[in-house]
Amino acid sequence: MKHIPNIITSTRFVFALLLAFSEPLSIPFWIFYGLAATTDLIDGPIARKLKAKSNFGATLDTTADIFFLLCIMFCVFPILEITVFSYICIGTVFLFKAISMVYAKIKYKKIVSYHTYFNKILALFLFSFPIWIVFVDENIIIPVLAALQISVYIEELLITRMSDTPDANIKSIFHLRKQKLLD
Repeated sequence: MKHIPNIITSTRFVFALLLAFSEPLSIPFWIFYGLAATTDLIDGPIARKLKAKSNFGATLDTTADIFFLLCIMFCVFPILEITVFSYICIGTVFLFKAISMVYAKIKYKKIVSYHTYFNKILALFLFSFPIWIVFVDENIIIPVLAALQISVYIEELLITRMSDTPDANIKSIFHLRKQKLLD
């Protein structure tokens, strides 16, 4: 029973891969998109209900999220007219994520993927990207999402800086600060 959440998370890789090779914004695209997004919505609550939360599960979830987003990009980006500025924004996001992961690896001797409220809220916006581009120019959406994502990674850097031990399920930098004040 304790492996069920990780199995659900693992199916996101399959759905994301099927999405990557479907026709952009077609019915199969939306089906695989919906299935992958559903796995992201249900794996965490199921893990909590089964008392099966783990750092491995949190890292697997983050890895599946990143793979899902890369598959969306692989599928959808070829039909978009993305500016150089938007590509720079995307590259900057990956740079900040790399810095956050390397800093945690140096400090804790392992990679930590935080699941803060800010990160979860932003994931909703990121996973909604294919929906957004139907209504709004992608070169408006991408810089806004990039700025928000960079803010998430700055929060991760601050959490790593302030924490003595890694906690993938920390709620926010404010919760950590409050904890520190109470200690």
